[in-house]
Amino acid sequence: MFKSLRYPFIIAIAAIGFLSIPFSSEAQVYREEYGQNRIQYKYFNWKYLKSNNFEVYYYDGGEDLAKKSIGYLESEFSRVTETIGFFPYSKTRIFLYNSIAEKQQSNVGVKGDDFTIGGQTDFVKSQVEVAFSGDYASFKEELVFNFTKMLVEEMWFGGNIAEMFQSTFSSPIPNWFIDGVSAYVAYGWNKEMDDMARDYVLQEQPAKFSKLSKEANLLLGQSIWNYIAQTYGKRDISNILNLARIVKDEESSISKTLGVPYKDFMEGWKAFYSQMNLRIMESYKRLPESQIISGSRSKTSTIGHLKFNAEGSLLAYTVFDNGKYEVRVINMDSREEMVLYKGGIKLLAQEVNSNYPLLSWVDEFTLGIVAYSEGRNTVTIKRVGAKGEQVLAIPTVSQIQSFEFKQGGRLAALTGVVNGKSDAYLYLVNRGTIRRISNDSYDDRDISFLPESNVVLFSSNRPTDSVYVEGPIDLKDVSSNQFNLYTYDLDLVDSVYGKLTNSLSVESNPIAKNLNEIYYLSDQQGVNNVYLHTVNDSISKQMSNYSFGIKEFTIDQNHNRIAFISTLDSKDVIYLESLGNIQHIFTTATPRRELESIRILSEIRRKRLLDTENTDSLTKAKKITEVPKQPKIDSLKLGAIDTENYVFKNESKVNSKDYKFEAPVSDEGANRSFLSLYQNRGLKNTIEGPNAYEPRFQTNNVVTSFVIDELRSFSQLLEIQMNDYLENHRLHGGALVPYNFNSGFDVFLEYEYLKEAIDIKAKYFRKSILLRDNTTTQSQRYNLNRFELGAAFPFSPYLRLEVSPFFEQTRYIDLDYLLLLNAPSGIVAEKTANYLGLNTSVVFDNSLTGGTNIHEGTRAKLTFESHSKLNKNAVGFNKIEADIRHYQRVTKGVYLAGRVFFGHYGGKAPKSYLLGGVDNWAFNKREAVEGSEPDPFLLQTLNDNSDILFNQFTNLRGYSYNTFQGSTVLTLSGELRLPVNQFLATADTKSSFIRNLQFLGFYDIGSAWYEISAFQARNDVNTEEIVVPGSPFSGVINDFSNPWLQSAGVGMRTMLFGFFSRLDLAWPIQDFNVGNPKLQISIGYDF
Repeated sequence: MFKSLRYPFIIAIAAIGFLSIPFSSEAQVYREEYGQNRIQYKYFNWKYLKSNNFEVYYYDGGEDLAKKSIGYLESEFSRVTETIGFFPYSKTRIFLYNSIAEKQQSNVGVKGDDFTIGGQTDFVKSQVEVAFSGDYASFKEELVFNFTKMLVEEMWFGGNIAEMFQSTFSSPIPNWFIDGVSAYVAYGWNKEMDDMARDYVLQEQPAKFSKLSKEANLLLGQSIWNYIAQTYGKRDISNILNLARIVKDEESSISKTLGVPYKDFMEGWKAFYSQMNLRIMESYKRLPESQIISGSRSKTSTIGHLKFNAEGSLLAYTVFDNGKYEVRVINMDSREEMVLYKGGIKLLAQEVNSNYPLLSWVDEFTLGIVAYSEGRNTVTIKRVGAKGEQVLAIPTVSQIQSFEFKQGGRLAALTGVVNGKSDAYLYLVNRGTIRRISNDSYDDRDISFLPESNVVLFSSNRPTDSVYVEGPIDLKDVSSNQFNLYTYDLDLVDSVYGKLTNSLSVESNPIAKNLNEIYYLSDQQGVNNVYLHTVNDSISKQMSNYSFGIKEFTIDQNHNRIAFISTLDSKDVIYLESLGNIQHIFTTATPRRELESIRILSEIRRKRLLDTENTDSLTKAKKITEVPKQPKIDSLKLGAIDTENYVFKNESKVNSKDYKFEAPVSDEGANRSFLSLYQNRGLKNTIEGPNAYEPRFQTNNVVTSFVIDELRSFSQLLEIQMNDYLENHRLHGGALVPYNFNSGFDVFLEYEYLKEAIDIKAKYFRKSILLRDNTTTQSQRYNLNRFELGAAFPFSPYLRLEVSPFFEQTRYIDLDYLLLLNAPSGIVAEKTANYLGLNTSVVFDNSLTGGTNIHEGTRAKLTFESHSKLNKNAVGFNKIEADIRHYQRVTKGVYLAGRVFFGHYGGKAPKSYLLGGVDNWAFNKREAVEGSEPDPFLLQTLNDNSDILFNQFTNLRGYSYNTFQGSTVLTLSGELRLPVNQFLATADTKSSFIRNLQFLGFYDIGSAWYEISAFQARNDVNTEEIVVPGSPFSGVINDFSNPWLQSAGVGMRTMLFGFFSRLDLAWPIQDFNVGNPKLQISIGYDF
């Protein structure tokens, strides 16, 4: 790392700079530390509730959600642990966020989503972060998914330190395995998974899972676990997971548990969904590709929403890619497509809200775009074909699920979240305020207006049309598979909700063609299709029979056509169909829907039995939830929701209901395993709190690796990183000790405070170099101590400014013992120099990590650092540096990477850049110093060579260290990288060597100089001044040699013996001559 430590401005790298990774101080890849930022737009005042198995943390506005969550998690705890066959080692910490956007302000994971060269052990933590998804129905499933995933990861990677160290050397587990089983436990056999699996098995040459998006891996993995449960039984899920925990191989665990070869198992999975396709296609149809008018352009992008304008001449839709989005508009006459608006930030390491942006037309050519930006929800009014836009804030609402302008654009309806609860609201555009429509704990979705009226239309899981029913108190009572359509008349105060449909399915996306005809989506038969409800006769009819579900649709009434989003080859596409081709039809229920219907009916039957047994207690409960009529609340003013307070004050009266419900729960225990009963013996669920959150430190990771230092050769590196649960406080320390124990050592300790908008850090670093000549008595020690206090000002997730004042001290000690015996008078064998300095850096990083040593995007760091003298032994100097890297994906499996590095030392005592060699070079060599150049490695009695603490080695392949030197350096490098794994056919390789193998071609060029630039015809390299002492004459010799060192060659990168290793064969090109190839073996990433 020590080259990196010669950059005084580096903050988190004190022990292994040759490995400095841009995302973290725990994992280093290059000398520069880049990394993205998390920006805090609000202060999070955390508190927590505690139960038998969980600690649920929340902040302002989330207490009611936290109470619901901890109760629901306890009710699901036995089912989840029994299904996967694993019990957690400790209580699970759940951190709840009121919205996905607020979760993106979390610091968890901001410093650690890249790779180390080896030797890193990550500590598995029993905690998860969950954002409120916008409604209770999906949120309770998200809770179970995240809890299950945490358990499976703890199961695989280890809940104790021995298992954690063991997992360091095991092969990485594929995404489909962990995410898939977690999704199956949480969601079961749902329609999204069913559509994805059936679409995948229809493809003639499907891509391997590792080439698909994370969402596709989750859904396909979920379908595999569903196949196991349906074919072999649910108990085999836990058997497979526990065997995988031992053998650390998912394929072996599946084949040994089920008794079939893994290849045959996968063929059986494909046959399972293929046969389902054959059955479904008997009454369903698949649209021809000729009706596709647009589609997603990459495997990671999805199409979110689409809207026709009122005239049907324009179709707007959104393309979403991991947080970054585009709003595109199609001219339906010419079919030309344009990008109307761009927004968002692409994020891979964070959860993103794929529901944003929302679209609603204001008039024929003006589109409203609802999104979340800089801590608030906004609607951007953008006119097609015109420059500029108007941005309006939407107050109070933390998350918006649906939005639609009323004709004229002065009023809009929306469904969104306030204080952790989803309701319907009106948005008064001119005033910039909102007014409440609903006020209960039911979920409201997909709101719109009936044409030419003040009636809103929406989807909800409420079972009653009463306005004054509070709704379910517990999440387990929230229906996630029964949503019906409702209306509400804004002109009638205290009116009831008009219930339009009454089915046991999810009905969504209602669009009123007129006051009588309402089109909507329903999964009543198992696949999301278009239905038509006529208000006059209250009859609903199925109107389409597409074999793959429709995600969203929009209607063009003028041209009598429909556009909708569906799936083709695991990608989203937009179809266009005439409404004339959509007519009343009936299809049979899919196998998935048949099982779901049986489960729903069984649950209804169970509740009816409970109703019979608990008539008295249920009657009391109804009296509690029925709230007397209250005046309609017009706006969301603080403290205005009195009905909520009224209901919650009486919740204690429902204890009799809970008591009665204990009987059937205990009956279910008869079918539970002995392990589950034993683990939960004698436990009575009690909830304590709220308590204030206090930071408690835990170990994040430990690194035990080695460094090949340019001066001290092989050295042992030890690093440890600790942080509190939320990673607002970080502590990073380490030491580096040469294996000969006689060349010095390094020690560093760093603390970071990341909770506020401005990040604060403090760091101490000590470096000690011992130079010794074994043939003489010469021996010198050079010490550097640095105390640094800094602040980082993030302007965006990509850009930040760092300012770090520091105090630095160097100390030179001549250890030649002859000086003790015969030291000349007045000679001092020890000197101390003190400096006061300031480091200022601008860091830009929008890169994305796509695999080992695979990046896309740009990284740049501009730095100025000054050292001002504080005592007579110090001489001031300064430094300016620029390191810019760009990574570009050319095509599948082909990447271009380029780097430009410039550095310059100035001041009265400029230091040197030593050009040549590579980081962590085994069997490295130094170039001998010639002519009048200073020797940076000079060891001479009574010679203070403290510059050795600041001189920096700069990479240039094909050359030895210090081939050129100077106070200024400039290098350019280019690489064509070919990761082999991306060229392999369909199977995912298990070999770590093959999986990480890359071939590359490269070209490097660079030069270094002290005074005359290499861009001049006469420069430091080709010009030498000859001065004869005592003579009045001097001469200048110019040999016209090329001042630029170049090299070209090929290389290989892979994981070898647990370390990411580099092999480069470089042909040096010096003074226009191609030299003999030089083989350089090293460890590390990038250039």
